[in-house]
Amino acid sequence: MEPFADNFLPVVPVDYRLHTPEKPFCYDPTCPDKEDELLIAEVAQFVTDGLMTPEEATDFVRGKGI
Repeated sequence: MEPFADNFLPVVPVDYRLHTPEKPFCYDPTCPDKEDELLIAEVAQFVTDGLMTPEEATDFVRGKGI
């Protein structure tokens, strides 16, 4: 008999907000990153340049993956 549940990865929850250059917005709606005008202007430029759709930009600012 094979061992039970040998095909999963453990998940370690974290209680801190993660901000990186690739992901400047976190999932926390109360984080001040949602009001950073420079970051939002950069995302707006991505939409203007055709690199993101408005829906993708909204999700990105909300901290959701694209």
